[in-house]
Amino acid sequence: MPWRSLNWPLEKATRSDWRRKLMAKQMRMEALDPPPKRIRPAVNRREPAIWIRRLRVLRELGPGPEQIIRDIELRRGLNIIWAPPHAPTAGNRLFESGVAGHTAGKTTFCRLLRYALGEGTYAADAMRRRIRHRLPSGWVVAEVSVAGELWTVARPLGLGAHPFAMLGGGIEEATTGGERPDYRDFLDAVAGAVVADLPTSRFPTRNEAIGWEHVLPWLSRDQECRFANFLEWRHTSSDSDAPALSADERQFLIRSVLGLITGQEREEQERNAALLNQKKEADRHFPLWEHQAAVDHSRVEEVLGLNLPMPASGLFGSKARAELDRRRAELSRMREELEASDRREELRKKMEKAIRAEANAQRDVEELENRHSVEFATLSQVSAYDLAERQASVLEALPPSREYCGVPIALARAHDCPLLSTRPIDLEQRRSEKTAAEELELQREVVRSLAMMLTAKREALETARMATIDARRAYLTASTEYTRKSEQILREQSELDHADRLVREAERAARHAEEQAEAVKRLTAEIAESYKRQEDFRRQSDKALGQFSSTFDYVVRAILGEEVEARVDSSGRSLSLVVEHRGERESAAVATVKLLAFDLAALRKLCKTWRPGWR
Repeated sequence: MPWRSLNWPLEKATRSDWRRKLMAKQMRMEALDPPPKRIRPAVNRREPAIWIRRLRVLRELGPGPEQIIRDIELRRGLNIIWAPPHAPTAGNRLFESGVAGHTAGKTTFCRLLRYALGEGTYAADAMRRRIRHRLPSGWVVAEVSVAGELWTVARPLGLGAHPFAMLGGGIEEATTGGERPDYRDFLDAVAGAVVADLPTSRFPTRNEAIGWEHVLPWLSRDQECRFANFLEWRHTSSDSDAPALSADERQFLIRSVLGLITGQEREEQERNAALLNQKKEADRHFPLWEHQAAVDHSRVEEVLGLNLPMPASGLFGSKARAELDRRRAELSRMREELEASDRREELRKKMEKAIRAEANAQRDVEELENRHSVEFATLSQVSAYDLAERQASVLEALPPSREYCGVPIALARAHDCPLLSTRPIDLEQRRSEKTAAEELELQREVVRSLAMMLTAKREALETARMATIDARRAYLTASTEYTRKSEQILREQSELDHADRLVREAERAARHAEEQAEAVKRLTAEIAESYKRQEDFRRQSDKALGQFSSTFDYVVRAILGEEVEARVDSSGRSLSLVVEHRGERESAAVATVKLLAFDLAALRKLCKTWRPGWR
């Protein structure tokens, strides 16, 4: 494994008896264990790939001892952080102070370590507000060895300032000012030392690269998790801003970091995850397509009024299309009959002829009315004067001659001359032949003739109007009937087109449903085969798992005694921790020991650089 461990800060309670027992077991282990059980450093490894050499908390980023609040030097290997309790007193200890040792800052120190290594926050929100209130310009500065190179990391505790990291030098150099390189350079160097050469570098479920930000939560658990489970790394109350990983992803990360998974298994897991997603989509789409096919089937039956087989049957489409063809032929016949019986053009011409006749009759009536008015006015003027005494003046007042022919009125009347009723009498030419009384009688005769002709013309006009009304009514009736039948044909044609689309959609939905059902069967078989291949790959990794399980057993027995047995089981993609002593043991204390032993075994697996006297 190309990368090694960072030094592991272990938060301990203040119970001195537990610490003494643990140290006694460790000393006995070193003194009595046979040589094969000793953990010795690898000769080709001088130091872990990443470890923190010093951590310093400053009031402000500047030189001088007055700026230093805490300056903590660490060493390679296991560093135990603990706070001494008050000396015990005899007698009743109720109401004595129990705070000492529990609020000394052990958790905050571990959070600052994580913060220097790249975690987004260094405390919960309420704690951050209090620290920023007391140290608005505070900084945390750390010297971190990465792949044998010293980095100085500086991150602000307050708001506004930007973190930075310097390659080479030390804390004193970082606090004297000067250039401040990008903090991301340090994180990239850590990622290169920690995760660059992992046997599997990407999560199979979402094809995301494994990064340092995913490994850091495991290497630095939250105190708030209370050692409840070896997969619990961050508690929600810590506001750590760490990436959210599912339990399967955390299991995969552990196996990848410990070298318990091969590239082939990871590729097969990726393939398996893709197959599971495909099957999930097929399981989701199959009932949708099946339901859509059933809905379209019901709509086709409703439109056609038939009982049809289900769309999955080949008879559905053939029977539905046969009915559609029959109805289309019927509509075509109806359309031909409609066109053959169409009289709209004929009735339109009759209507236009009636309209023209009405217009002519109206014009004749208007002309006769005008002529009648003129002749009646003339008659009124003649009748208003005394013909015996004022005949000459009356005759002089008559309108001039209108060039009538020389045929006598009696003869013209006998031969039904049209001018007799349409033209006035030329009194000037007949002045010598007629007396005033005769002229008056003739004028009256003209008025009576015009009145009779006007009556006849009005009757003809009324007849023409009725004919126009009838012609209009006949044309409108024919047009309305044609439009109604045409719209009915179009409506039925649209329904048939809609039914045709429904038939195609029902067949398409049924085809997709069948494809999804086949896909579910195929994917189920492929997933089962994928699980079998993963199991084969895992069996190939049994040797590495067995070695890690032996290390875990070694650490558990070092803590709990030789009479216990411990192992790491692999069930599918998951690891489980087992401690047995006359049967499997489960308790809060055993769970804590298992978790600590697992992390220590992982540390040994990863670094292989523990030194004698690692306590």
